[in-house]
Amino acid sequence: MTLHHSPRPFVKTTSTGAVPNRLESVRLSLAVVLYFLMIALPIHFNLGSVLMTGVRAVLLVTTVPIALRLFSGQLGRVLPTDVLLLVYSVWSLFTLYINSPLQAVSFGGSYVLEVFGSYLLARCFIRTPEQFWAMCRGLFAVLIFSLPFAVYETQTGWPPIPMLIAKLPGVFSYGDYYNLLSGRRLGLERAQVFFSHPIHYGVFCASLISLAFVGFNGLIGTFRRLLLSALVCVGVICSVSSGAILPMILQLGLIFWAMVFKSIRSRWIILSSLMAIFYVMVDAISNRTAMEVFLEYGTLSPETAYGRKQIFEWGMQNVWKNPFLGIGLNDWERPWWKSASMDNFWLLATVRYGIPGFLLLIIPYLMIVRAAIRRDFGDDGIIWRFRRAWVFMQVGMIVTLCTVDVWETSLSFVFFLLGAGVWLASVPADAGLQGGAGSSESPATALRSRYTRFSWRPGRSAPEPSPLAVRRL
Repeated sequence: MTLHHSPRPFVKTTSTGAVPNRLESVRLSLAVVLYFLMIALPIHFNLGSVLMTGVRAVLLVTTVPIALRLFSGQLGRVLPTDVLLLVYSVWSLFTLYINSPLQAVSFGGSYVLEVFGSYLLARCFIRTPEQFWAMCRGLFAVLIFSLPFAVYETQTGWPPIPMLIAKLPGVFSYGDYYNLLSGRRLGLERAQVFFSHPIHYGVFCASLISLAFVGFNGLIGTFRRLLLSALVCVGVICSVSSGAILPMILQLGLIFWAMVFKSIRSRWIILSSLMAIFYVMVDAISNRTAMEVFLEYGTLSPETAYGRKQIFEWGMQNVWKNPFLGIGLNDWERPWWKSASMDNFWLLATVRYGIPGFLLLIIPYLMIVRAAIRRDFGDDGIIWRFRRAWVFMQVGMIVTLCTVDVWETSLSFVFFLLGAGVWLASVPADAGLQGGAGSSESPATALRSRYTRFSWRPGRSAPEPSPLAVRRL
């Protein structure tokens, strides 16, 4: 059998950029709608001795049923990343029980919900291009809803949504602590809107820039796409955070590079090589390390750069003193004048759960991204654009998590976005192809992707392709 690439996109759009009816007809599942609603409405309440958020409440209901469906095979083949993140969840609970037994259940249970539960939620309900498109629409609805409050907060320092929720009986929300402590930046108060920290709101907005500029290309008109991109930039600026501005600039840089050198197939190898050469050159000619140089010029203040340098140096000392089991929730060793905040998610995970915990976390994360990158979706089309937008988003996320820590809702959102891209690693790779002349297989059969369990390679089982992945025959 011979397969030939189709020159046409997976789904055609009209000359005006109208979205195909098939895409518009798909709606988000109720669980994801509630999840997005709880992000926008940061409700907190106490369940016994456990602090609950609206997001945690949704995940508490969905995680176990979805896990049972996944590992019983009802959601298709079980992937290595599913198993590794489950093992990471068990490992984190184990190390917390050893190092911080009094908080192992309350903190550890919430942590597992926000990491593994959020991943499972997207893994279950974002499995096709149609569902991914519905997710994108939902995320931008949340963004647009938040912007008036963000702009208002930059002028007043008062976050309306959390403060109004706090007035309701029986519930509470985040307080406005950060503007009181840090003051104005660049003449603006920092907007946290519906997250626990302004930087988390900035990370939320920055993660959407690639979806707006790349993922929506061909699905909506150019003006609307540029307008959405501009709104993302407004949200990031309202956070007044270098930890959010840098990943947005990084994604825009990747988009620019892809556009300028789109005719060069090895453009990403060239870019990686140039970045490595530049790093070595800076390290060689500067009287500081290249990392210190980048930290100084990549932050909004020298104090922030120096603080992150100290965090990395002292954090690694804690890692080497407790390499296997970590320190749990115990206080980490640092200078007396340094606060307990550790603005590096990857480093904090290593300090708390040891090097095995870090490996169990970073390996599945990179595996999903790598598997999506290696898929051949042709040179254009909806799935190809969704893949590029999601990969750019994840590159920005990996970098920004080196400079910020995330917790509660923001932590959940990071792993929801990771789970929302798993389908890119398993959607039929030959989507948009036809059986060659003389082939005994029907085109529909030729569009099936065959996998073995626990393998990224073609095998025997054949999940049904998404309707968008099959050309109209």
